[in-house]
Order: sequence, then C-alpha cells, then structure tokens
Amino acid sequence: ETRPWYTPQSVYHQARTVDCNELHLSRVPANISSHTQVLLLQSNNISFITTELQSLTNLTELDLSQNHFTQVSSIGLSSLGHLVTLYLEENHIEELEDFSLRNLSHLEELYINHNQISSIEPKAFAGLINLLRLHLNSNRLVAIDSRWFESLPSLEILMIGENPILGLEEKNFLPLSRLHSLVLAGMGLVSIPSAAFMGLDYLESLSFYDNRLRSVPRDALSMLPNLKFLDLNRNPISRIQQGDFQNLQHLDELSLNNMGQLLMVERAAFQNLPEIVKLELCNNPSLSYVDPQAFSNLSALRTLLLHNNQLSFLSGDILSSLPSLREVSLHSNPLRCDCLSSWGPHLGNQSHLKLLETSFTLCSSPPHLIGRELQEVVGVGWGGGRANSCLPHISSHSFPPTINVSTGQPITLECWADADPAPQFYWVTPAGDKVGGVMSVCEGRGLSTKKRKHRVSDPGVLVIEHAEPSDTGVYTCVAWNMEGADTKSVSVFVDSQESVDWLTDEESNSSGPAPSLVVLAKVVHTHSVVLEWRLNLSRGASPTGESQQDVPLPLPQRTTATIYIDNPHISYIAKVPVDVQEYNLTHLLPATEYHICLSVSSPSSFTHTSCLNVTTKEVGFSVELVASRRSSVALAAVMGSMFALSIMALLVVYMGRRIQQHKSCGHSLKKYMQHATSISLNELYPPLITLWESETEKDKDEEEAGGSQIDTTKTYMW
Repeated sequence: ETRPWYTPQSVYHQARTVDCNELHLSRVPANISSHTQVLLLQSNNISFITTELQSLTNLTELDLSQNHFTQVSSIGLSSLGHLVTLYLEENHIEELEDFSLRNLSHLEELYINHNQISSIEPKAFAGLINLLRLHLNSNRLVAIDSRWFESLPSLEILMIGENPILGLEEKNFLPLSRLHSLVLAGMGLVSIPSAAFMGLDYLESLSFYDNRLRSVPRDALSMLPNLKFLDLNRNPISRIQQGDFQNLQHLDELSLNNMGQLLMVERAAFQNLPEIVKLELCNNPSLSYVDPQAFSNLSALRTLLLHNNQLSFLSGDILSSLPSLREVSLHSNPLRCDCLSSWGPHLGNQSHLKLLETSFTLCSSPPHLIGRELQEVVGVGWGGGRANSCLPHISSHSFPPTINVSTGQPITLECWADADPAPQFYWVTPAGDKVGGVMSVCEGRGLSTKKRKHRVSDPGVLVIEHAEPSDTGVYTCVAWNMEGADTKSVSVFVDSQESVDWLTDEESNSSGPAPSLVVLAKVVHTHSVVLEWRLNLSRGASPTGESQQDVPLPLPQRTTATIYIDNPHISYIAKVPVDVQEYNLTHLLPATEYHICLSVSSPSSFTHTSCLNVTTKEVGFSVELVASRRSSVALAAVMGSMFALSIMALLVVYMGRRIQQHKSCGHSLKKYMQHATSISLNELYPPLITLWESETEKDKDEEEAGGSQIDTTKTYMW
C-alpha cells in the first residue's frame, strides 16, 4: 500500500506501507520487504522482537502500540537509523533504561504514553538529538528529572501530564530551550515553584488542565515572556485577581473554564494583556460577580465567552471598554434583564457585535421578562439605551454564613454586589457600629479619640487586624445605591484557649470521641417549628462490648446558640442565650421545606453545627402529636382526657342540682370546684397538655415574610 505521509517539516511524499494492524500476531512477519517505509503493527499480541526488523533499514514510521512489550530493549531497534516516528503507546513498559534508544538519531516523534513507566534513567533519551515531540503522559512517574532533557536539545513539544507527580522543582525544564508546547494536565499539582519554567524563553503553549491549583501561579508564569496560549481549566481557583497575568504581553488565548470554585473576577484582573484575542470564562457554576473594570484595556480582544455561569448582571462599561470585540456569549446565565438595558446600543441591529446562541440567552428576571430573549429585550424593546434602574443584589457566594477564627488572627470579610448605578457599602458590627460608607464607626458614640477596631480596606471589605473573643457576633454588609439596598450577614466566632481547655478536659474525662450536637424538631405545625437541642458526649462501647448511652454535656459560661434559616421565602439569623435549649420558629409558611442550622459556640475554640430539613404541615385543623410518642399512646391520652372532661361536666351538673335541693348542706359548688381544680392538669394528664399549642395567631404579613425583618427576640420558648 502506498499512502500520503507528512514529516514534521511538512515534506510530502509517497510512503511504502505494510499494514498488519489487528491481526492477532504474536511475532513480526519475516517476509516484509526491505523497501518498506511504514510498518503498522498496532493492536496485536507481540511481546518481543529479535531480528525481524534488522533488514528494514528504510523504515521511517513504526507503530507498535497496543501490544505486550515490557521493555524498549526487547524491541530490536538498533538497525532503524532512519526511523522518524515511533509509536509505543498502551504497552506494558515499566522503565526506560540508559541508552535504550541511542541509535535512533533521526527520530523526531516518540509516543510512549499510556504505559506503566515509573522509572526513567538519566541517559534514557541519549542519542535523540533530533527529537521534536515526546509523549510521556499517562504513566506512573512521581518526579521529573531535568537530566532526562539534556539529551533532547531540539525538543519542541512535551506532554507529561496524567502522571502522579509529587510536585515540580525549580528549573525542572531548564535544558529545553527550544520547547514550544508543554502539557502538565491531570498531575494533581497544588503549586508551581516560581523558577519551575526558567529557561523556557520560547514556550508558546502551556496547559494546567485538571490540577489542584487554588490560585493563578503568577510568579511562575512571569518567566514565560512569549507565552501565547494558557489553559487553566478545571482547577479549584476561587478568584481571578489583579496582576495574575500582568507580564504575559504576547498572550493570545486564555481559558478559565470548568472551575467549580471560581467566585469572582476582580478589577483589572486581565491588565497588561495587549495582544489577547480570545478569553474564555465558561461553565463555572459559582461565578457570580465580574467587576465592571475587569476587562479594561483589552484593546485586541475579539471573542469573550461567558456562558453557563451564575452571572446575573454585567455592566455596560464592559462592552464599552472593548473596542475590538466581535463575539460575546452569555447564554445559560440567570440574567436580570432590567439591569442590562445599557447593552441596547451594543446589541442593536446597527451593532457590529454578535451575540452567540441568542435563542438560549434568556431573561431570568424580572418576572414579566422571564423567558424573553436578551437581544430582543435590550436591542429592540429598550433600544434607546436608557440608564439602568437596578437594585443592589449581594451575591450568595460573597461569604459563608459562619466563620471561625482563632484569637489574634486577622479577619477579612468581603462583600460584593451587582447594581447599576454601582453600589456603595458599609458594615454593621455586633455592637451596632457602622463601618465605612458615609458615617464612621466612631461618629455619634464619643469614640473619636480611640483607635478604631474595624476598618474598610476596599469597598465592601471589612478588616479586623487582630481578632479577640469580644469580636464574636453577627456582622452585616449593606450594599446600597439610589434605588435601594440589600443586606447579608455572617456570624463570626473567635476561639480562645478557654474553650480549648474545657473541651480537652471533657474529652479526657470521658475518654471518648468529641462531643456531638443533636438537633431535633420537637413539634411541627403549619406556621411554626419547635427545635430542641443538646450537646452529647458519646461513651462508645463498654468493656463488655455493649454500647453505652450518650451523656449530655453541661455548657460552659458565655456559650451561645445561633440559628440560621435558609429558604426562598424567609431567611434570618437568631442568637439564643446559654440557658435556652428550645426555640420556637414562627412566621413560617405551610407545607414548605426549610433548611435550619444550629451552631453552638463559646467565645473560645469549640463550635458545633448541626442542620436538618423540616417541612411544615399543610393548612387544616389537626391534632399535632409529639414525634416521640407512639400513635396509640397519644390516642389513648386524647380519649382518656375526653372521658375525664365528661365526668367533670356531669359532676358539675350533679352538684348544681344538689345545691338547689339542699341549700342548707354547707357545701358550695364554688368551694368544691376550687378543691377539684387545685390539682394541676399537667399532673393528671401530662400527655394531653404537651399535645396542644395555640395556632390562633396568623401573621397578616406572611406573604411579605421573605423580604421583611423579623423580630426574633419574642420567639424564645422558655
């Protein structure tokens, strides 16, 4: 067979080919012509070669992939001085020995990926002075030795990903001065040394796909002045920060996709990228905020892909700052179309900008625009490009509901919000002080001469330099503009040595595991739920093998319990004193599921959190039974109570008649009833009393419960 063949230099000629693929051969056929240039032996059962290749001196391409070789030395390559391409993928090779490829001086491509190589000796590639492409990916290498590359002065492409490398080292690739492309995908890399890429002055393409980098390795990237393509997809990077790519002046394309933990893109995150043409920020399920100035000064950017994120708002300033932009994608985002009216001039019929996938770029809010196409709404209906009227919305990913820090550590609380006009921020501390914004924390409190405990470093960023137990409490961020405001709170717990000692003592006395917090829904009604909790210490198993009951722990002084409710209709936080271990959650909607979390903490180092999902009952009259009672017991209690009430009623009627008939007896009904009712009903019928809870009060403002402030101070159940 004669087929077209291309060398890496793109020289075209006809190659004489022998195709023996997938023939279940266990040996190389002996009668192959010496004029053969391409020999294909893929997917056979060959495990060694003795002299069958010695006569094939004209061979330029040899495919031995998917066979059973365990050593390169058993292949018999010594006579193949003209070989250009060698395929050894998917064999069982475990090591590369020194000088095992020394006679292949014309070899330009070596594919030895998907083997079981765990060891490569320093001179394994000796003699491969013309090698241009090396695939070592998907093996079992745990370290990269720079001595391997001293024999590869011409190497341009190196794929070494999907190896369980423990980490890169300084100057790992220093001998590869001509390297153009480096793939480090799927290696579990957590960090990159600042000098790892020293010497790679001509590197143009670099892939970190599917690693564990938590931030952009800016110091290592700064050593690559000619980088053009950078892939950071599938890394747990949480934010793109200013200066991450500042020295990559020749970068053409940047991919930041499939990052499950990416939350935000900061101001000037892509500064000093004058040649970037394509920027991808797609499929990031938590990306909810992009600063209006994030893409400033990207004068060459032509394609911006932002689809399938959690973006609800993008400032019109973003498009105005990109003069060369020709394509943009926004589909599969929860877009607030009332906030995007300023996009009208950019997406109108006269615009040069193309919105990709327009039929899938739909409005998610406000309600009257749900399901409408964005281009239709802003380009036609609101085509005048009028000013936005957009209320602030603080991202749910700004900060978690609780933060635990140790005494002496700094606390940084960041808050960001979508709004147009751009929002302003201030914080309210647990003491009620206002920090940032128009009013200072010290105003109105006579504290102007004291050193401020809290400060705002950037808009929306609250900083406490040295945390103390007194800083424990709820901090509230307020984002506002002329249209309105939005708030979000976070509970901060500052640990101290006191609770560490307390917890250590309890654990040492009990010789068991750490205490556990148990939260129960004691009673569930249509509009309320009664919670009960306790802190237990598990005793584990006794010496006889029998399990022992959990022991309730006494709570130390200054312990607090904080309750969080999260639901689209209602969300609030309440703090409960130490001596309260029950809480009545009110103003709830019927037949609705609520996610409720309880955090018990002291102003020291122990904090326990437990959550549960509770669904309120449907509207309708019902006798609500305690969950821990069996239905038969409850029914018996109800029937017994009704019988007792009937007896009492008959007794009242009987005594009334006796009084009328025997007024001279001296026994008044009033005295009798006083005596009869002197015994507490709790003592007579305790099951009955615990079954009932008044539901006569119904909040007339239930429909506004999701957006109104709820006074939780009146809902304690003492």
